[in-house]
Amino acid sequence: MKARPATLVVIEFGASWPRWLNPSGDRGDLAVVAQHYAGPPTDLITQVAMRVTRLQTRGWQLTSMVLVSNGRADAPTAAARSILARGLLAHLASSGGGSFVLSVDSFLGRRAEHNVASLVAALEPIALSSRVELRSEYCGTQTPELPLAVTLTA
Repeated sequence: MKARPATLVVIEFGASWPRWLNPSGDRGDLAVVAQHYAGPPTDLITQVAMRVTRLQTRGWQLTSMVLVSNGRADAPTAAARSILARGLLAHLASSGGGSFVLSVDSFLGRRAEHNVASLVAALEPIALSSRVELRSEYCGTQTPELPLAVTLTA
């Protein structure tokens, strides 16, 4: 039996389901990891790693991933988010590519949007070299389908 394409949605503590993402869409199977407690941000990294391992042993082919930011910008949260995003991107790259979206609700403010955009910019070289479509979503508004350098200067 051939594995169906699947999507993994990771939601940081305090973040909401991304309004732009239809859970009953044609993305195949959908798995969600949401941090439901105010523990250390690094706990989410462990939760996600364990879930990805379980999904892989069950034959899921994760071809799409979404990381939903809670907008926090303190050093521990930003570091954990960066580690988690790099790990998810590395998983997609080692699986032959896919799509990766970093999302944050616009109501969290421009700083939260800027932090997501900065992380996307830092990840772009890795994504380009590994056939991973990388983009950001802000409260239902998709970034233009242009290279990030053009998007940021536009």
